[in-house]
Amino acid sequence: MKTMQKRAQQTRRIAAGFVAAATAGAVLGTMAPAAASAGEVPSSSAAARAAEIVEKATGTADLTSLDGRTGSGRTGEGKVTVTAPETAAGDVRLDAPNADVSLGLPETKGTAGVAAGAGTVVYPDAAPSTDIAVQPTSDGAARTLVTLKDHNAPTTHDFSLKLPEGTRLTEDGENGFLITKSHGEGEGEGEGGGKGEGADTEILGAIDAPWAKDANGKAVPTRYRLDGDKLTQTVDVTADTAFPVVADPKVSLGWSIYLRFSKKEVKDMAKTSVYHFAAVATVMACAKIPNAVAAAGCGAALTAQAGSLRGQMQDAAKANQCVEWKVSYVGVITNWKRYKC
Repeated sequence: MKTMQKRAQQTRRIAAGFVAAATAGAVLGTMAPAAASAGEVPSSSAAARAAEIVEKATGTADLTSLDGRTGSGRTGEGKVTVTAPETAAGDVRLDAPNADVSLGLPETKGTAGVAAGAGTVVYPDAAPSTDIAVQPTSDGAARTLVTLKDHNAPTTHDFSLKLPEGTRLTEDGENGFLITKSHGEGEGEGEGGGKGEGADTEILGAIDAPWAKDANGKAVPTRYRLDGDKLTQTVDVTADTAFPVVADPKVSLGWSIYLRFSKKEVKDMAKTSVYHFAAVATVMACAKIPNAVAAAGCGAALTAQAGSLRGQMQDAAKANQCVEWKVSYVGVITNWKRYKC
C-alpha cells in the first residue's frame, strides 16, 4: 500500500505569491517584517495608501493583528511563522513544524517593509509603478502581493523558491501547485490519468491558483509558469483595465496524507469480515503513516467508518480498481475515492 502524504491548504496549500498589482502567497504562521532601517523608508501616507489598495482586494476578515511587524496563525500541526524581509529585496520565510520554505520577491529596490492597515506589511514603489505587500492570515498562511498601479507597471513577476530538500512543485489540477516529496518506487500515473500504485507522496504545502482584480473588483486574467525553482506570474492587462490591479497566489503550509491501496490490497481488504476490517486496515494503512498523531487517530476513525470503507473496497475490487484515502493531521479519514491504476 502506498502512502501519499498531502499538504495543502491545508493544504493544499506553500505556494508562492506575487502580484502584478497583485497579492501572492499565503503562509502559515507568525509574520515578522524586518526593521525598516535597512532600506529606503516609505512615507506613512504611501504605506497607508498601499495597504488600503491591497486590503480592498483581499478583505481583512482573515488577517491577524500585528504586534509591530509580527502576526501569528495556526494549522492542525501547530504554529507557522512567517517572516517578512527587512526590505523588498529579501525573501519571505515560512517556518512550519513539518517544512521550511522561502519565497524571493520579484527584483526590486531595497524599500523597507512597514506595517500598515489592518494587518499588512507594505513595500511601496518597490518596483516601477509597483507596490509589494505581505499579509499573515489567521489560518496559518501568508499572502505576498504585488500591486500594479498603472500601465507602466511590469506585468510579469518572478518569484524564486527555496523548498525543503527532496521536494518539488507538482501541478494540482486547479492551476496551482503542491509541494511534494516522493518516497519509494513506482512514481507515475495509472490508466486514464489516475494515480498509479507508485511511490508514497508526502504533500507539505501548496501554492493556490493565482488571481488578480482591477480597481473595480473585476477579475483580470493571470497565470503561472514554473521554470526550475522560479515561479513566474503574468497578469494580462489591456487598454481597458482599471488600475490599480492586485493579484494573489496564496502560499500555505499544511499536512495531510493520502493512503493508497493497490489492486491486491483492495481485494485482500474486500474479503475481510466487517468485524475484522478495522484491525486489518489499521495494520495495512495506519501503521504506515509517518506522523504519530495521525496514525493514532486513523485507528479510531477506521473503527467508526469500517462499514462504509469496507463497502468501498468491495466495489473497487469488483471494478479492478485502486483506492485512495485522505487522512487529516488528527487521523480523520476525510475523503476517499476509487481510481484506475
